[in-house]
Amino acid sequence: LTVSKDCKIMRDSDRYRHTGEGFPYELCAFGAQRFTSGRHYWEVELARENTPPKNYWLIGVVKEGAFISRDRSALTPSNGYWFLCSDGPNGFHTNTDPPVKLSLTPRPERLGVLLDYDDGQLSFYNVKESKHLLTISTRFSGSVVPLFNPGVGDQSSLRMLDCPEPVESAEESSQPLLSNNSSNA
Repeated sequence: LTVSKDCKIMRDSDRYRHTGEGFPYELCAFGAQRFTSGRHYWEVELARENTPPKNYWLIGVVKEGAFISRDRSALTPSNGYWFLCSDGPNGFHTNTDPPVKLSLTPRPERLGVLLDYDDGQLSFYNVKESKHLLTISTRFSGSVVPLFNPGVGDQSSLRMLDCPEPVESAEESSQPLLSNNSSNA
């Protein structure tokens, strides 16, 4: 895993030798910020200018202290993982029980993530299309941190963007949660 000095851009390393057997779940990185309550929003850029959107990525949250495994079956909500994964030609899926498979067209170029810790919801948005993709409902306990995995073999890197955090619910806010404003690009 190659991570930029500012810890905002990551991609698979030239030295990483993927076996080609399934998604490389072991390439996960954890965010630095811990959440134990409240609503938190961040965005992840999945396409750079003049490159196609990433085909392989995994984004979500993980309970602080959870272990990383190559085995997808270990990355479950009961073990403290909640995520949306893009697995190239195998499509998009969650790690919920049962897993949710999605057909997302167009492929997201910028993914918004809204964690509502107190209400037990993790929501994903296609920011460019101003579209809600799905919400995972659960009950969080202890600290959770953002979870990122850039996958392997894509031209584009995975880039975390600075975003203002929402302080009110989307229904109460007079401001849209998502916009096509590209000032964060």
